[in-house]
Amino acid sequence: MNRSVNSRILSLSFWVMLVGACTANAQTWVASTGTVDASSLSTYTFTGSAALVKGTNPGKVVLRYNILPTDEMLVNVTQPCCEGRALWVRFLDNGNGAQVLVNVKRYNIVSGNTTTLLSFDSNNYAPQPIFQNATPNQGLGPLVNFSFAEGPFNGSTNQGGDSVYYIEATLIRSASGGTPGLASVSIVRTLAP
Repeated sequence: MNRSVNSRILSLSFWVMLVGACTANAQTWVASTGTVDASSLSTYTFTGSAALVKGTNPGKVVLRYNILPTDEMLVNVTQPCCEGRALWVRFLDNGNGAQVLVNVKRYNIVSGNTTTLLSFDSNNYAPQPIFQNATPNQGLGPLVNFSFAEGPFNGSTNQGGDSVYYIEATLIRSASGGTPGLASVSIVRTLAP
């Protein structure tokens, strides 16, 4: 791939940790390679592993990451009393001019419908001048299960799941001085104590 194409398409390895809220062991794996949306090619910057909005003027960056069918993502949560799923986000939002939105989306390949399964909004947390973690400690979260479209196939009929999943993160600077940033996103399985 030539240099000009490389400058237009940027990938970011993204780690997703799966953690039972009450367990001592965590499972970690590389979730996917993220991409910067074409509309954000002139507005993004990376500092280490953190994504930020470039410059000081208002702007927006949209990043997308595929969710892969591995480990805990294949374990169904079935008991609303005792388990669920939540987002664990490391983010930067220093006040009124900044916002970080993270959504887990499901695209059904049969119907063509896209739905939002999990959401995070940094405006629901106190602003800080440094990165902070939003952990899933406000209840168990919804019963979100994944139905990955990965077969098996019987002729042209998919006898497996019907959907693909991705994380869409949006960093918004609405006023000069706003500093939105994203360092990591995890989908965690939560368990009641």
